[in-house]
Amino acid sequence: MAEYPLVNEVYHKYFNHTNPPIRACVQTILPDNVPVILDAVCKNQTEHNPNFLHVQSISHWAPANIGPYSQAARVNDIIYIAGMIPLVPGSMKLLEAGILQQCKLALRHVHRVIKAMDQNTHIRDVVMGFCFVTNKLHIDIARREWEKRTNNGIVDYIVVTGLPRNALVEWYVWAHRANNTFQYEETGYCLNDHHHVSLRRRWNYDNSVSAIVCYVSNGLSLSIGNVAQVTANQEEDLNIKTLPEATLLEIVQYVMSRLLNENKQLTYVANFKIFYKASAMNSSVIENVFHQLIQQYTIVPTIIPVKHLQNPNTIVSICALRHY
Repeated sequence: MAEYPLVNEVYHKYFNHTNPPIRACVQTILPDNVPVILDAVCKNQTEHNPNFLHVQSISHWAPANIGPYSQAARVNDIIYIAGMIPLVPGSMKLLEAGILQQCKLALRHVHRVIKAMDQNTHIRDVVMGFCFVTNKLHIDIARREWEKRTNNGIVDYIVVTGLPRNALVEWYVWAHRANNTFQYEETGYCLNDHHHVSLRRRWNYDNSVSAIVCYVSNGLSLSIGNVAQVTANQEEDLNIKTLPEATLLEIVQYVMSRLLNENKQLTYVANFKIFYKASAMNSSVIENVFHQLIQQYTIVPTIIPVKHLQNPNTIVSICALRHY
């Protein structure tokens, strides 16, 4: 994050227009030969006619941007919100407080930006989101604050090494104006004695939008749910059982079948992110799996190493969004 101003300068050369795209920036554990990871989704403006919210002046209702990006973009019924950190709107300074107060302020920003894009859409209409924190002990607090506002959205909690302005939390979500038409499914199964898969899915009635968050966990720790209760030795034990390539391939194929809702005619995935615990997985295994999958599906995955995931036993989380 020390290079955030330089990143903005370079970024601005390519997105120097009235309504730049939304974005979220995090600092994480990158391989030695990878200085930066970019994940992008493009839409045909002629077909979709997107609307943007790009506030650059200081106000008191929500923070202005701190870089060349828009706060929100609406494509048809989907409202994408840029990563929100707990900046005090009137001063644009980080709220000097702990994780609880920072989380509350950032979520207030999320709610207000959604409302600014559509008065009839609220934070409870979030379908899917990512909560980035810099300390694994903050996950439970962030989760409780989210669930006070809504249980509708499926959220992935991810621990990274740094956030803009040294924030403790950043929320990155998207909402749907017809969220009440979405269904919810929660499934899971044990692969073997060592690995467990849990999947949460939301999709609308006409199957035009489908979102999934899938966790792959080490079965050694299924009884451990709170990161605060895990010692360093226990955490090392959780990383002993590696995830074989064939096993991961089976998992991702399962995710794809649920994402497409068993419709084998659908082959397009708009956004596919794979977060993996850097201390427990090797990126080459994931890369090999997706090299096989791109022969079958039209997907471009983004593979992202992180410090921790939602639970101590979670070693991979797969997040996917498919819509027409």
